[in-house]
Amino acid sequence: MGSLTRKKIQTVYPLLLFVLLYFVSVLLKNDLWGNILSPLVAFFSALLILSSMKAVKTHKAYGVLLFCCSFVWGVADFFWLIYENIFFSNPVEVPYINVLYVFPNVFFTGFLSLYIYKNRIYWNLQQFFIDIFTFTAIGMVLVWAFIFSKTGLQFTFDFNYILIIVYVFFDFLIMVEIGLICFSKSFKNINFSLSLILVSFAVFVLADFYYAYLSLMESYKANTIIDFVYIISIVLFSFASVHESLHPSVPKALSKDQLSENLRKPKKTGLLVVLLFFLFYLLDFFSFITLMLAVFIFVLYWVLTTNIRANMLDRLLLKTEKEMNEHLEKMIQERTKELSFTNQHLEEISNRDALTGLYNRRYLINYLDVLTSSEETKPFALLYIDTNRFKPINDSYGHEIGDKVLFSLGMRLLEYCTAKCTAFRIGGDEFAVILRDFNDVTEVSAIAEKILEKLQLPISLPPYSFTLSASIGIALYPRDAKKKDVLLRYADIAMYEVKSSDHKNDYLFFDKVFTEKINKRHELEFLLQNADYDKEFKLYYQPQYSTENQTLVGMEALIRWIHPQRGFIPPSDFIPIAEENGLIIDIGEWVIDNAFAQIKKWNQSFDEKFRMSINISPIQIKNTGFLEWFVKKIEKENMNPEWIDLEITESVAMISTTSIEKIFDLLNDIGVNISIDDFGTGYSSLSYIRKYKIDRLKIAKELIDNIDHDENALLIVQAIIMMAKGMQLKTISEGVEDTSQLAILNGLGCDEIQGYIFGKPVPSDEFEKQHFAVKNL
Repeated sequence: MGSLTRKKIQTVYPLLLFVLLYFVSVLLKNDLWGNILSPLVAFFSALLILSSMKAVKTHKAYGVLLFCCSFVWGVADFFWLIYENIFFSNPVEVPYINVLYVFPNVFFTGFLSLYIYKNRIYWNLQQFFIDIFTFTAIGMVLVWAFIFSKTGLQFTFDFNYILIIVYVFFDFLIMVEIGLICFSKSFKNINFSLSLILVSFAVFVLADFYYAYLSLMESYKANTIIDFVYIISIVLFSFASVHESLHPSVPKALSKDQLSENLRKPKKTGLLVVLLFFLFYLLDFFSFITLMLAVFIFVLYWVLTTNIRANMLDRLLLKTEKEMNEHLEKMIQERTKELSFTNQHLEEISNRDALTGLYNRRYLINYLDVLTSSEETKPFALLYIDTNRFKPINDSYGHEIGDKVLFSLGMRLLEYCTAKCTAFRIGGDEFAVILRDFNDVTEVSAIAEKILEKLQLPISLPPYSFTLSASIGIALYPRDAKKKDVLLRYADIAMYEVKSSDHKNDYLFFDKVFTEKINKRHELEFLLQNADYDKEFKLYYQPQYSTENQTLVGMEALIRWIHPQRGFIPPSDFIPIAEENGLIIDIGEWVIDNAFAQIKKWNQSFDEKFRMSINISPIQIKNTGFLEWFVKKIEKENMNPEWIDLEITESVAMISTTSIEKIFDLLNDIGVNISIDDFGTGYSSLSYIRKYKIDRLKIAKELIDNIDHDENALLIVQAIIMMAKGMQLKTISEGVEDTSQLAILNGLGCDEIQGYIFGKPVPSDEFEKQHFAVKNL
């Protein structure tokens, strides 16, 4: 709580003390102290209201009215004190004192009227005034009937009688306004300060009604409980002002509904009110004239309300119809303009790629259709371009960065293409170029080389910089094909031939040999789909030895396919196909089943703790059900997780997602070893090594092959081993084939060795003969 807040709250304490003392004087019937404390409370309340107004930026007009209420009441009380305790005369007989006591009612009415005016957007003001007049008039009629009919008082044009009628009139007016505000929809937006003020108004008015009755009965006495109620109402004004200064309310933006909330259809309950008045008449509660007057007021209210509603609905209907016609006309004009604009640009937009601005695949197909259907078309070349290693950019840096990279590539193609070239973006990271009127294939080759050179230039997107390469397949018209579909397919085949080769950043012209290769691939895919795994697949095992003492520590399970008719089919031929068509999931489960059974048999038979390395495809890792199946498999087979080592490629480890991280964490938690396969030739990065829980780095064979004669390869391997030791990871080198390589790796501190120097992959029975000979003895 701030010092300013505490200071404002402390100013309330003296006021509470005065109120308490006044209450005591009322209880003790001490008129002198009551006359002294009453104006003090009113003046002090006015002072609090005035000080609070300085802190309130809005609603100052309300504060002025509340200040006037308290101050005028204090002035009236002060004159009462002077006349009663100094002049020793009856203040009731002093006209201007009684008039002063009427002014707070006037200020109350002004306060409420101001609120109604500021919120007039919610109400129909004509109906509002009719409501006020009706309920105030009815109230006055009831009071008149009760006081002057039932009590036997005779009304005279005496000043005090007229003043009391004025009191009662303002009191009814105030109560009606409070009621209309409280039952309105906007009441829910009223803050605590205003609610407190409305309550104090209601309390004040109820006290006023009672005072009017006592005055007419000539039984009013000053400094009684009724005066204490008046004082409480005034004090509540100051409390509300202080609260508003401490918690200022923000005026809400007003929005007018189509129909005012008080623009209602007169209900049949009005007839019940008339019947109730008739019942009062039968009970002799008031006279026939009073009954007729009340009925007349209700009939007049009914007629006026019905008329206002009908007029307003008519105007609203006309206004709505006019607005709808204007809106419809505007929409028609805008739509006509849009359609005209769309017709002008639709063809261009439909032919353009939204990201790069190049022509799209739709335009490429249409363009090829025109070129291949014309007899006058000269030879042209179709270059099918696919970027390499773009997906890791999307995966690691997000699609926004990926889109910027694609845009840069598209701009380079657009800038390079001359009048003889047309560039297209076919989709994703694939592009195409049509080269027309070329002289010979040498010119086409030069264009392809130039495109590769352009696409290889670094793309700077601060703080990142990317260097990409591309694979280009080229089909020539009409040499290779005369139909557009065939031409596209041949260019695509040539491009994939480049991507599957060791030189991905290159180009190739289509050759019929490629189609034969594809046909062979399709045949292989058919055989794979119909393969009997248990009869055709077999696991071979290659040993893994400790470098230091050259003892067997484990083995890697390698799948072999021996087809009944085709014979041995290398894994490099069928594994990519299995990954593409999804069969790798079933094949992977078969490998794990058999590898689990074999390592369990060997470790239990020879009482060892050998480790079985199993290669896991990226497709398996991405499969949502793989991890659950793998964990259940370990539990079902009662496997020791430490016997299992899963080899995962760097491309999987580089996928920075929460799901991949959870997979590594869970495998580590259950005790399964994790190795990163072919480390050092792909996306090697310290970031994922630090991030994931892995056990070993398997140094790629490409580095080991050159370690004894290539200083760069030696330095790379040395750096990998040093880094692994620093991060408390083990290393294993694969592809070790001679003693010189073994000696170097031993000197560098490599932990384990796998390669022909210790043994080739062989079936399980042969593996036992070669590496478990001592155990068999």
